[in-house]
Amino acid sequence: MKLLVIRGSPLIGLYAKVSEDFAIVGVRDEKFESALRETLGVEVIVTTISGSELVGAMVALNSNGAVVSDSVSAKELEILRRKIEVKVVSTPMTCLGNNFLLNDRGGIAHPEVPEKILAEVSSFLNVDIAPGTIGGIKTVGMAGVVTNRGALLHPNANEWEVKKVRNIMGVEPLKGTANFGNDMVGSSVLANSKAYVVGRDTTGYELGVIDEALMQ
Repeated sequence: MKLLVIRGSPLIGLYAKVSEDFAIVGVRDEKFESALRETLGVEVIVTTISGSELVGAMVALNSNGAVVSDSVSAKELEILRRKIEVKVVSTPMTCLGNNFLLNDRGGIAHPEVPEKILAEVSSFLNVDIAPGTIGGIKTVGMAGVVTNRGALLHPNANEWEVKKVRNIMGVEPLKGTANFGNDMVGSSVLANSKAYVVGRDTTGYELGVIDEALMQ
């Protein structure tokens, strides 16, 4: 576990997305990149997605690859494809990282993601994905953090939502916050089954819950 900032911001989940083996980071920050390599044991790929540094919001991924919208540039795609498998989908919902919550067993998607896109992403990442919400929030990718080992969900997640994550993604979720009360935990926590890193403003109590949720 490490407490981190990127560009002075504790909302580290906005600027990066991680899987078991790789991390995509939207800004060059040597200290941050080094922390991801050392703590999470990942290879770091630095690139914007669709011109945005907020790659955590823009890219959906698991260990099988990454999915981006067709607003991605040719240069960005080239950087990504040097290291990982990438699927480009045609959708106006460009913030795929916000709209999918995934691990290597399954996923939850924003309830308004078209069925065709759901099928494409599901097929490429080789997981079953169901539409749903977390804490009543449609941007599920920011309302939760899920690995192959555990899950931390928005504190307002109801029993039905918790059960859905448990059944589809094969983990036992807990509810909590990060960064001194931020309930959109996906914006504040980056994790895989090896470890996790969190925004610098996270309290000791929050760290206890996060550790129990993700390292169980």
